[in-house]
Amino acid sequence: MPFPNFDKCDEQLAEYKAMKKSLDTVALTNGCPLSTRTATLTAGRRGPILLGDLALLDDLTHFDRERIPPRVVHAKGAGVHGHFECTHDISKYTRAKLFGEVGKKTEMFVRFSLVKAEHGHPDVMRDLRGFAMKF
Repeated sequence: MPFPNFDKCDEQLAEYKAMKKSLDTVALTNGCPLSTRTATLTAGRRGPILLGDLALLDDLTHFDRERIPPRVVHAKGAGVHGHFECTHDISKYTRAKLFGEVGKKTEMFVRFSLVKAEHGHPDVMRDLRGFAMKF
């Protein structure tokens, strides 16, 4: 014998299905009842679909305009102002003037970017994905 279900919420769908034998009405988003969701209004037997078909417009609205969860890459981050000091002469590897002179200080800015997974993702979670340096 299986264990009894102690969570009443798990049984709600089965109870509703037993109580409601058939789904007698289909409704639009605003609550207006429909007789069918599979037919559309046309101008004549093989004519074009009419824009007065509220059921079709309601379906297209849900299909086309539903909000997709945002996934903005590098939407939030932290930045630091400071300076870069060259400690070794690496002019043989680069032509950039700031790396050629030992002891030279150059103002710079570093931005550490985070990737937010989805709406509601905690901002304080350490999820470092990239950084950028501007000299």
